[in-house]
Amino acid sequence: MEKNYQVQEEIKRTLQSLEGLKPAEPAPFFYTRLQARMEKKKGMKVSWRWEPAYAYAFLGVVIFLNVLTIYQVSHRSSNAEPGEQFVNYYGLNYFSGFDTN
Repeated sequence: MEKNYQVQEEIKRTLQSLEGLKPAEPAPFFYTRLQARMEKKKGMKVSWRWEPAYAYAFLGVVIFLNVLTIYQVSHRSSNAEPGEQFVNYYGLNYFSGFDTN
């Protein structure tokens, strides 16, 4: 019971300390400066915007490059490893150092 009384007293003291407060007021000419800043930003022109047409064009280029890459990889003339292709193309003697039995 005494704890409850102490809590109630603390609440009363806290609320009494708030009685003398006044509402906050903005600095002089705050709204005028804010309005001028908003009008200035409204008049500024954006040199380039991200529009859906640009996004679709970019997506189309990416898809085209992916399809082109897949097509080229799937239609290679030989299934040899890249190292073997290099050796065969330049006519070099190929020695891997490993026994491939």
